[in-house]
Amino acid sequence: MGPIGPMRRVLPVLLALAALAAAGIVNIPTDSWIYDDIRLLKTAGLVRSPVSSTRPWTRAEAERLVLEADSLARARAPGLPQRAALERLRTEFGIGLPGVDFRHGPRRPLVRVPVPAGEGARFDADLFSRAGFRHADGSRVRASAGAVLGCRPGDRFAFYERAEFTVFQPDTFEVRDSAGEHVPGSRVHSWKGLGTFEIEHAYLAFRLPWQLRLEVGRDEFCWGPGRVSQVMLSDNAPALDHVQLGAAWRGFRFLAFTAGLSRWGEKHRFLSAQRLEVSPWNWLTLGGALMNVYSWDSLQTRSFFGMMNPLIPIYFEVANSGHDDNFLVGWDAVVFLPGARLHGQLFLDNFEFIKREWLPPNAVGWQAGAEWAPNLPVSAGVEYARVNAFTYYHRIHHIMYEQYGVPLGHEIGPDADQLDLRLGFVPLAGLTLGTRGSVTRRGFYNRGGFERRSWYAGQPLPESFPARAGDEDVERSWYGGLEGDWRVTRDLRCRAEAGYRYSEHWQGMPENRSWLEAGVGFEYRY
Repeated sequence: MGPIGPMRRVLPVLLALAALAAAGIVNIPTDSWIYDDIRLLKTAGLVRSPVSSTRPWTRAEAERLVLEADSLARARAPGLPQRAALERLRTEFGIGLPGVDFRHGPRRPLVRVPVPAGEGARFDADLFSRAGFRHADGSRVRASAGAVLGCRPGDRFAFYERAEFTVFQPDTFEVRDSAGEHVPGSRVHSWKGLGTFEIEHAYLAFRLPWQLRLEVGRDEFCWGPGRVSQVMLSDNAPALDHVQLGAAWRGFRFLAFTAGLSRWGEKHRFLSAQRLEVSPWNWLTLGGALMNVYSWDSLQTRSFFGMMNPLIPIYFEVANSGHDDNFLVGWDAVVFLPGARLHGQLFLDNFEFIKREWLPPNAVGWQAGAEWAPNLPVSAGVEYARVNAFTYYHRIHHIMYEQYGVPLGHEIGPDADQLDLRLGFVPLAGLTLGTRGSVTRRGFYNRGGFERRSWYAGQPLPESFPARAGDEDVERSWYGGLEGDWRVTRDLRCRAEAGYRYSEHWQGMPENRSWLEAGVGFEYRY
């Protein structure tokens, strides 16, 4: 045998790496299961390269990590959860993994047509569907069908579009606020209160020399290593219409973009953001970001054009501008240990860097967590997030850190904290069972409209966390339940959960409530 055995294992990987020259520059949606599976493989030691905390990734970036995990898995015996995750990733990226034996066959789009844009270039069209029912002190039914159009892999140029039509039964069909009429949590109107048609991803991407990538269009961002949500920049709010420039090389990653936000009345608002991420070692990733929400609010338009250029450091533009702006900064770190992952994140809103002092409000959010995922059929995770009052919601409304009424940061919002605990068990490949518990507190400034969640001059600042005028102003909620995730087939996924929630001083009222929560959902080719 000699070296023939190892060469048989290494040769398919070398061939696949050679094919990555034409790999896709299309982004993976930030809510994809691919990120969770790759993080699991990295925590278990099957991925040695750095794993970015900046999402989205391109398909080429993810494919390199899958190839690495596939190579290491051939030389060791991974646990059942890792084998199941690797099988799913092999199926998803099967076109770029020659020599792999698939249980269900590689994942392919429904329509594929070659295009004259270079070797391997093609046009893809695919369909997907989601459906679910959830009962939590009320009922909600949701079903959707969507289409994905794109050029994948695309060597120098690609376009991508994901459209979804949803039929739903929410409690409130539409609201009207500063951004106009829209369905809560989105930018669209409902059709006669029966459904919505929404496009959250639609962009053009260009590969530039020196590992640069230019993107113009609509996409979502997620900055930070949190599992439940991010205190810095999350995908909780509707996607952003933007122009971005990014670079990724080994353990270095840079991303800068300028995006439009929802209006505040007649005032137009913009978000300018820059993020730098470095991995000095494979087990450590450090990230930092500068962000600024800005708007003009005078009869004479002032200079804001520098902020429309994502390459200009926003601090200098803020310091020399005359328009209203909200300067935000954040840092995060991830440490990978054998079979474990530690992460933390710090976010400062309304940061008065010029005056070098802390001025009220003390708008700070932070997060810390840990995960344990060895090569065993069990896993565990804990995560705590705290967001002080007035974070995200500035005292000047039209420069708040929000999009269509949804904070751009953590989903719990300001003046709240949450402790989340999870245990997982994988009895069979494709089946994950688990239990989850959480404790959430929401203070006086976490309910109501923007006026209650924003700070005014002269308004007394809270002396405690969460903020309260009396004990009844703090809502405390406890939740415990069971979860299940079953990969029925290659294209069909079923998720279910059931739990019990008890809320003390529900929505700040002098009453307690408790109820059962249950939900089931299906995803097809999503």
